[in-house]
Amino acid sequence: MKKWQALGSAAALLATLLLGGCSGQQAAATPEQAATPSPAATAEPTPVPAPAGNPLTGLDDADYTGKRPVAVMLRTLDGAQPQWGIASADVLIEGVTEGNTAGLMALFADVDRISKVGPVGPGRDLFLQAALPLNAMPVSIDKNVYAANLLNTLAYQDLDGYHVGKTAFAFDQGRQDAGYREENCWYTTGELIRSGAASYGTALEGSNTPLFRFGTREEVAPENRSGMSLTVTFSKSDSEQLNYNTGTGLYEKLNADGSPMTDADNGQQAAFTNVFVLYASSGIKDDGYTRQYDMTGGTGLYLHGGAWEQISWSKEDATGPFSLTAADGTPLTVAPGKSFIAIWGGYYGQALRLTAADGSEQTLPEKPALLASGVTDEAAAAAEAALSNAQKLIDAQAAIDQANASLAEAQTELQDAQAALDADSENADLLAARDAAQAKIDELNQTIADNQAYLDANAPQPEETPVPEETEAPAE
Repeated sequence: MKKWQALGSAAALLATLLLGGCSGQQAAATPEQAATPSPAATAEPTPVPAPAGNPLTGLDDADYTGKRPVAVMLRTLDGAQPQWGIASADVLIEGVTEGNTAGLMALFADVDRISKVGPVGPGRDLFLQAALPLNAMPVSIDKNVYAANLLNTLAYQDLDGYHVGKTAFAFDQGRQDAGYREENCWYTTGELIRSGAASYGTALEGSNTPLFRFGTREEVAPENRSGMSLTVTFSKSDSEQLNYNTGTGLYEKLNADGSPMTDADNGQQAAFTNVFVLYASSGIKDDGYTRQYDMTGGTGLYLHGGAWEQISWSKEDATGPFSLTAADGTPLTVAPGKSFIAIWGGYYGQALRLTAADGSEQTLPEKPALLASGVTDEAAAAAEAALSNAQKLIDAQAAIDQANASLAEAQTELQDAQAALDADSENADLLAARDAAQAKIDELNQTIADNQAYLDANAPQPEETPVPEETEAPAE
């Protein structure tokens, strides 16, 4: 009897647990409650990240999430203009890397929006220091040892036509047929750049870093347009201008010869919302030819809306981004739009000129100091004068040699003309021919005399060999 009681008690306990759950404090569900379905749990929505704006312009014209910028080096020497892609580039950076002509780098935020860009030039470390902080893919055909060393030290993969060839570059035969030199006919496209990167197993997707701190700026009133026309002289043979267009709100760029800097791909003139001149102390690298710049910081100019202001800039190292501050030390807010950046050393032969709307010339910051390897203005001027004088001496001697070579023939012509005139003294044509022959001889003799006088006055005098001092014979 007790056994059945125990079993009955166990069954009752099990029924209680099944109806009431694990907690003895919860009441059993009523039939109505049991028939009512429990509401389904609502899943939290996955947040969708906002589209990333253009890291180079600050414009929200597309989604740039995961897009690496591309930095294409452009040729600028005689015969390279017009270049492809300069009007479509988001940023143009210019500066003298060697010699007297400034080089160019075109930055694009999206490789797939590159139609055609070139002629592609050699890589230079000055431009790499602006491209690497952006995680940009450098694109060039060949590069100097300083650029190669920088990339090798950082184990940073670039795209060099010297190695990858036609996988990433193409030749414009029509341009060569029009008379352009071969080196000024090589170009690339977004598709070719992707092909070249793939051959290295390098992705063009990845992080990107904003070039500047972009934001809204106050509109410049017409009476405050202090920076309407900027002339940047990179050398005596390379002086370029940017003029503010009040209709478009852009600074339009001119070539060194004063012609509009137009894009060979679409015919548009290169124009920018923002213009920067970054002062950087400069000197010469150990090869005695390539320019050396202190890229840790300096002062500079910022032009926008027809006005200008003095700024300061800094950069930690080759992979550090530009940090810009206003005159009061606060971070500089840059207007969204395309930018032109000139890196300017201020050494001998370089100059800046900025004029306001009324034509008045602006007083600009002092030019940067030279690095220890730099050449002072006085020394450079003396060297230039010596070189010019040496060339004039060469030209004077060449003029004398040429005149002497022509003199014998001119004298023969005079003798023949005089003989003909002696036979027919009343012939006016023969008289004119004789006088012309005599005038030619007189001109040649004058050329010889003038240039010989220049040589006598300017030729370097041989240094006198010092006479050794007499010494007394040693006493025996």
